[in-house]
Amino acid sequence: MVKIGDLEIFPTKIICLGLNYKDHVEETKFEIPKEPVLFTKTLNCLIADGEPVIYPKILYNNRKYNRVDYEVELAFIIKKKCKNVSVDNAYDYILGYTIFNDITARRMQIKDITSQKPWFMSKSLDTFGAIGPRIVKDINNPHDLKIELKVNSIIKQSSNTKYLIFKIPYLVEYISSYFTLEPGDIIATGTPSGIGPVQPGDLIEASIEKIGTLTNKVILEEE
Repeated sequence: MVKIGDLEIFPTKIICLGLNYKDHVEETKFEIPKEPVLFTKTLNCLIADGEPVIYPKILYNNRKYNRVDYEVELAFIIKKKCKNVSVDNAYDYILGYTIFNDITARRMQIKDITSQKPWFMSKSLDTFGAIGPRIVKDINNPHDLKIELKVNSIIKQSSNTKYLIFKIPYLVEYISSYFTLEPGDIIATGTPSGIGPVQPGDLIEASIEKIGTLTNKVILEEE
């Protein structure tokens, strides 16, 4: 369970999109995908607005892995159980929209990008999935929202959801064609360019128009 504003949700899974903004594809030197690039994050990574992102000691003390990045994303929450949803009916299955910060152990991810290991381990450490500050149910057009992230009040990411490569109705259709979506499931739609590292003591503010600002401070894991 995670509390997002006044609502408690009970997701069974977190599904994330990789490489879903053209400028982010370019900065990571990949090719534009022909179909959605999906990966999952485990539920232990979820934290709410105002809770700390914990920088793990195992990364901080290891030169090979000591880079932790922010990634601001628009996320939506599934309202009711569904399978094989069509594009035309996709919005009927969305409870609302929120902000997701897909915290990533970047060097762990890059070390062996061809295997499944980095996408699992680098994305699912404790507190590596901040979400909030609320769920907004009445956004008429989720594909025209300013999206931005600041670290210590300095803008690091700035874009608009109109630049999503794969739009939300198609994502619902695509994902639900493979497996059942349950009430509370979280789907994060990908991050724009400008990804970069944070350090213990940094304050991350992830903002999306009409939703608000998700704020989390980075702290070092205690001994």
